[in-house]
Amino acid sequence: MKTKRLKLDPAIAKTLPGTKEHQRKVQWYLDHREELSTFMDMRVDFAFKFILGHKDILLKFLNDFLPIEVEDIEYTPNELPVNSVKDKRCVFDVLCTERTTKEKFLCEMQQIEDTDMDDRLMFYGCSLVHAQVRRGRPDYTLKPVYVICISNYMRKHAETVPDDKILFNYRMREPQLGENFGDRLNFFILELPRLKKVWAELDTNVERWCYMFNNLSNFAEVPGNSDYFSDLYEVARTGGLDEDELKAYVDSMVSEYDIRVVGNYFLREGMEKGMEKGMEKGRRLTIMDFKRAGASDELIAQATGLSLEQVRNLSE
Repeated sequence: MKTKRLKLDPAIAKTLPGTKEHQRKVQWYLDHREELSTFMDMRVDFAFKFILGHKDILLKFLNDFLPIEVEDIEYTPNELPVNSVKDKRCVFDVLCTERTTKEKFLCEMQQIEDTDMDDRLMFYGCSLVHAQVRRGRPDYTLKPVYVICISNYMRKHAETVPDDKILFNYRMREPQLGENFGDRLNFFILELPRLKKVWAELDTNVERWCYMFNNLSNFAEVPGNSDYFSDLYEVARTGGLDEDELKAYVDSMVSEYDIRVVGNYFLREGMEKGMEKGMEKGRRLTIMDFKRAGASDELIAQATGLSLEQVRNLSE
């Protein structure tokens, strides 16, 4: 039986980055800067990397989330080298290393729900563990790797989650004894939609960071008793960006919104159809529809949660 292909809705197609409609919206914001919010949306790709690209802010961010004290860090190239053409490339959002202990810290922003996000985070973390061992070394001594993911949706959990829980920490352990298998690989996932409190009710800095991700771009003025985030406010002001930075942010902001619309469209329509004939075929059809609408491989990867390599392989 021939499967009917999903066709991209014309109203959705015309909003894709690179189209005239997308460019028109970007230019409109550049021409009407007074319509931009005072602060950037931290969930937008450019803003996430730009804000955490400031060392003092990243150090504060890491120390609030992790059970260790991070004293000093150096930024690390966000792409790991591959050893063969068959190796999968790892391109990260923000990656850094503790100068003294050499522990690795990876910070990722995840906008759209993805069925294999946990697998991707595991792959990223394991790749950072694997990269520590070089040929000729007599030992396998490893430094801990910490992966922090900011999730803009609520993930599925095996059990009921307490109402006040927003941060999830995963490590390898022996299930019967509860014994940890070392600390070489650690995952921290912050689920933004789980925070239901207003500013005055927040108890921890993790909650306050969550509130910033959810609400910073909506601030008409900063909340009281928030001097802790004064450096964040300074960096995140759209009025403080230079011309190139502002253009990059607006383009990323418009793209993120459109990607959410397109991503949710395919998540609802395309992936359901894909489940009938297998997830891979569903993804392949989805990619083909994106390409028919003129979307680039990079956009398809962002909208579907697939890697760039997966997009290219499935489109062959």
